[in-house]
Amino acid sequence: MRFVDEYRFGEVKVRLLRDPKVYRPSAATVIIAENLEDVRGKRVLDLGTGSGVLAIVCALKGAESVVATDVSRRALRVAEENLRLNNIKNVELRHGDLYEALHPYERFHIIVSNPPMTPSPHNLPRFTWGGPDGRMVLDRVIAGAWNRLEPHGRLIIPTVSLVGIGRTRGMLEEKGFKVRVLGYTVHPFGETLLKLINYIDGLPEADYVYIGGRPCWRLVLFEAAKT
Repeated sequence: MRFVDEYRFGEVKVRLLRDPKVYRPSAATVIIAENLEDVRGKRVLDLGTGSGVLAIVCALKGAESVVATDVSRRALRVAEENLRLNNIKNVELRHGDLYEALHPYERFHIIVSNPPMTPSPHNLPRFTWGGPDGRMVLDRVIAGAWNRLEPHGRLIIPTVSLVGIGRTRGMLEEKGFKVRVLGYTVHPFGETLLKLINYIDGLPEADYVYIGGRPCWRLVLFEAAKT
């Protein structure tokens, strides 16, 4: 028996199959979904779609079309089922590593991604591991975005404080993007991060805060507009 969970992001309601090996909506997912602005009539690229949740949100908010990529075939199978569950017809799923799934001259009005950013010296599940410094996927999303956006297109990208919020903003500005903050949240460490806290303390750009005696990471959601 497979379970279906229901999520609400503002006025948008999404039903998703529960799969232990596919990334479930997190605090980062929520803040992205609730701050997806002006997607109506736009062509959207969702990099690392996982369950397909952000692609579905974009479709329900009126996107003209969505291309959703993922390196995991299992995730894409689950995403395909989730598209059917939510009666979504205008999302195209593609297998591939980030931009590698695209045709050479494809361009989009909006790119959205929630890359894995857990820093760890050893491998974790692919949907959460961001490499030793947590930026292994994040930096590749930023590096490839400019050439895949239409003029005045926008990249919507979060960054957690464990991997360097200022570094992300600096990279975006160096690329020529006009950057603004769409959202902010704070979330307590889960079990994995608590086990890694000594390692995280040694990372030069990592920081976190204590709330009620518990360590918490901060997250900033950036919008980077192509000028």
